[in-house]
Amino acid sequence: MALIARIVPGGHLTVVPRERPVPVPTGHDLVVRVDAMGVNPVDLKRAAAEPAGVVPGFDATGEVIGRGPHAGAFDLGDRVFYAGTLDRDGAAQPHHLVDERLCARAPRGWSAVDTAGLPLTMITAWEALHDQLRWGSSTRATLLMVGGAGGVGTAVIQLARATLPHVRVIATAARPESSAWARRFGAHDIVDHASALAPQVRRIAPGGVDAVISTASRGRIDDLAACLAPFGHVVGVDRGPIDVTPLKPLSGTWHWVFMFTKAVPEWAGPGTPHAEILARVAALAATGALRSPTRQVYPRLSAETLAAALTRVGAGHGIGKTVIRVS
Repeated sequence: MALIARIVPGGHLTVVPRERPVPVPTGHDLVVRVDAMGVNPVDLKRAAAEPAGVVPGFDATGEVIGRGPHAGAFDLGDRVFYAGTLDRDGAAQPHHLVDERLCARAPRGWSAVDTAGLPLTMITAWEALHDQLRWGSSTRATLLMVGGAGGVGTAVIQLARATLPHVRVIATAARPESSAWARRFGAHDIVDHASALAPQVRRIAPGGVDAVISTASRGRIDDLAACLAPFGHVVGVDRGPIDVTPLKPLSGTWHWVFMFTKAVPEWAGPGTPHAEILARVAALAATGALRSPTRQVYPRLSAETLAAALTRVGAGHGIGKTVIRVS
């Protein structure tokens, strides 16, 4: 049985069950018995955009119980984790069909609910830090993470600390619990984005930061430009439209990150394929270099719990990741 989420006229969220048979894999497909799934703002955006509704759930982890004729990367019984694609159903169902070329083996020693909090945000963080900024282990820089306590912020802070030892991370947070969360996951410094941002940042980085990664850019470009060093970079994870003209006097560069650009099983373009990113994330997680960003866990999947989780995520100002146990 799959759960269909839909935003009806007036903005009301509905979640209804639909009977679905166990999917039959073809090509490189895996059938995964889902153990846990993450909930993200993109689930609500898709539910609002599709009149018939969607099966949510892009973060997922579970056990391989079936394989297509060309699938050979994993054995039956292997535990995998992954973020799905926009053109397929999500993981809000007991059995999920996913192309093996988007998957990696789940981190050793991690629970399902901890693992399910990783894929989408860690892929986004990797693409921002390593594919867009092109920073490596020898990079010396200062980074401002706007929205440091959210799922993406938590991932960026951790991944920067784990893979970029010479990068100083300044995170924004507006509440004591948000500040504590960002600090717990490795932020060197905390500033309050509800107050004048640039003076706080300039006290830490007088010449301005080398890069900004932002999950809340709309209406803040002047503030972000005031924090940025000349020839600096801003990576936007949120949606437009955004006028980046304030970056011009700095000769600054704006980058977009949209995780689903590379959610293509046979991706051969620039950047790191999702499966490779997740394999590296799993290796870091297994050594203890990463912690799970999972904060809110719903103990079982139902129409009621999925609606509650989506509503929670849609309210914004969240800390960490929201996960639902499925199996």
